[in-house]
Amino acid sequence: MSLNDSLANVLSDIFNAEKVGKPEVVTKPYSKLIENILSLMKDLGYIGDFEVIDDGKGKIIKINLLGRINKCAVIKPRYSVQKVEFKKFEKRYLPASGFGILIVSTVQGIMTHEKANENGLGGVLLAYCY
Repeated sequence: MSLNDSLANVLSDIFNAEKVGKPEVVTKPYSKLIENILSLMKDLGYIGDFEVIDDGKGKIIKINLLGRINKCAVIKPRYSVQKVEFKKFEKRYLPASGFGILIVSTVQGIMTHEKANENGLGGVLLAYCY
């Protein structure tokens, strides 16, 4: 089986485990991008702790779930967004204003759309979570 988008694979694993009600999920693809997004989601309280384990063949991620995710997914295609356009994509991907986050890759790193807007930065939309 080929893997096209490792971030989409991890977020769908998290979402499916949350739907079923599992307390944790173990997922295979690892990258620094995935680690940064998971640490952002942990800081905002969507997931619990996560651990990166080297199993000899590659790294796996063990994520503790808190049951606080209603939906999380990647945004395809990855739109380039200016700082004044966040409202448009917030209406498109989030159920209400101020409810949930858009995860954005900026020149200063990965952050939420709210923090990017405060800093006056645009970027590339990666994912959303609420």
